[in-house]
Amino acid sequence: MDSIAGLFRAAATDRRHGAAEIERRLVDALLQRRAAWAAEALAAGAAELREGQPAMANVKNLARWVTDGDAAAVEERLRRRARVLADLDERLAGAAWPWIAGRRRVLTISRSSSVAAVLSGAWDRGWRGEVVVFDGSPAGGGEEQATRLAEAMPSVCSQPDATMSSWFDDERTVVVVGTDAVSPSRVINVCGTAALLEIAAVREVPVVVAADSGKDLPDDELAEMLGAGPVAEAPGVRRRWPLFEAAAMSLVTERVCE
Repeated sequence: MDSIAGLFRAAATDRRHGAAEIERRLVDALLQRRAAWAAEALAAGAAELREGQPAMANVKNLARWVTDGDAAAVEERLRRRARVLADLDERLAGAAWPWIAGRRRVLTISRSSSVAAVLSGAWDRGWRGEVVVFDGSPAGGGEEQATRLAEAMPSVCSQPDATMSSWFDDERTVVVVGTDAVSPSRVINVCGTAALLEIAAVREVPVVVAADSGKDLPDDELAEMLGAGPVAEAPGVRRRWPLFEAAAMSLVTERVCE
């Protein structure tokens, strides 16, 4: 049986799964091993989690939750979160559906499990529009997201960020994006998101952000998280640039949550 330290270490070093899946796995595993909890082990695990996943707001919040209060309070908090995560995809899809129904085109960017859940849910509800996924930086995962979505819905294409403005030619367009963190004034997502939202504002196209409450951070912590985010490096060139950026919450029409 994995130790408590091992559970946190696995989550802190996970580079294969998205933030929601990392959180879900860790919450479930911790509850299954409730009898092995010790305050020192939870505190040490939380510290390792914060260091290993500095750019995931929900994981950052989870690290706070497991060290805030006695074991009974921590257990109750984790059980409530587990119930949210168990059907989070359907909750997000249901909340976003009124914004997608009747639209012909959805524009999105990068790789987001929340956006994938929203679009899969829309398809299950009978939506048959097209999806355009922008890359969102070389490491944004737009092509990967498009490939995954195309397994369930045929009208999906991957496009470079430079073509964004040409896809706003239909009045029945909506922008749907995920986020790594959200505060009252900003959202953090892959580079390219701010440009997409700014074009949408000029074209008067609604913007929907899919972000469950685990992504909430105060403004100061969001700034700290942005500074600790990953960077890209050009091979053979002394150049580094951030993979994530902040976009103004004022550009968002609706945030859908659980």
